[in-house]
Amino acid sequence: MSIRKPVVLRDVTVFQKKYQVGQGTYGSVFVGADKVTGGIVALKRINTEQEENGFPITALREVKILKALNHENVVKLKEIVTSKEQNEIPKNVFMVFEYHEYDLTGILETSEIRFTQDHIKSWTMQLLKGVNYMHINQIIHRDLKASNLLISRKGELRIADWGLARSWNPTMKNLTNGVVTLWYRPIELLLGCKRYSPKIDMWSVGCIVAEMFRRSGLLKGHNDASQLSLIFDTCGQPTPESWPNINEMCPLWRNHTPRTDEPIKPNRLKHVLKERLPYPSWMTPNAISLISNLLTLNPGKRWSALEAINADYFYDEPIVKRADELNMKFGVDSIHELGARKKHEQRRMQANGFKK
Repeated sequence: MSIRKPVVLRDVTVFQKKYQVGQGTYGSVFVGADKVTGGIVALKRINTEQEENGFPITALREVKILKALNHENVVKLKEIVTSKEQNEIPKNVFMVFEYHEYDLTGILETSEIRFTQDHIKSWTMQLLKGVNYMHINQIIHRDLKASNLLISRKGELRIADWGLARSWNPTMKNLTNGVVTLWYRPIELLLGCKRYSPKIDMWSVGCIVAEMFRRSGLLKGHNDASQLSLIFDTCGQPTPESWPNINEMCPLWRNHTPRTDEPIKPNRLKHVLKERLPYPSWMTPNAISLISNLLTLNPGKRWSALEAINADYFYDEPIVKRADELNMKFGVDSIHELGARKKHEQRRMQANGFKK
């Protein structure tokens, strides 16, 4: 059954498309300007030609969820516009979002941008508030990562790219296992769990917070096996005492259970979190405690967003600041993951003597 174009939707030509800033779950993201007001927006293109039913289910789910959510740390969907075609089904549909000058990956990977522990603390709190709101409303995001966190020139953080998000309740038994980008994927998903909870998002949050301190990913595997190995080497291996129901919850654990003559790998996370830091003094004992409680192997013991919001870390000096109290003079007007990666590639080519 095809979705037909409602007549109330505006034509995409009301916006002047400027340049691409990202790649979403199912389409490219562009900066656009309203031709009448001059207002800047982000346009996420959804290609309906590739879909049998005319519209990707992930896009439908994202629209439905974003219509239901209203929070200062969740990206706002302003409207939907289409490209007008001769046939009844538009070739392209665009989701129109509020525009934000940065995403977190762009900031972390741009060496010219200097930020402080105030920024890390404020963005961590804003992220947790958005995630807590989402979980209270029984939505799981399933793809939290640095590039999906937008940041405005006013220091406001918004959770974006809801293409893998879905509603959730505790009775659900057979959820999709292949979700969450690899570096941010929790151990239970890597071990084949299909009956998971909002705690999968909390593992991702722990990885993001650690990444802000390091300006680089914490657990950078290249496939499921290497990701699991990194987790075991960093966070230790589960035991019957630390995770009693792991066998029922995670069908693949039997493939990774240590032999009786093998020593159990210890939790080295506190040590690892102190390594390779641009500013070691920022990684306080309470910061380590927060990240450790988010990167707890057993999801039943892993902190919820509400528990994390109340962490002592936010009461360390400097105390957590509001977005409007942050110094956002970065010297770079805007940068997103795509732009940061292109800059790195250009520098790499120049270093190799391929100057254009």
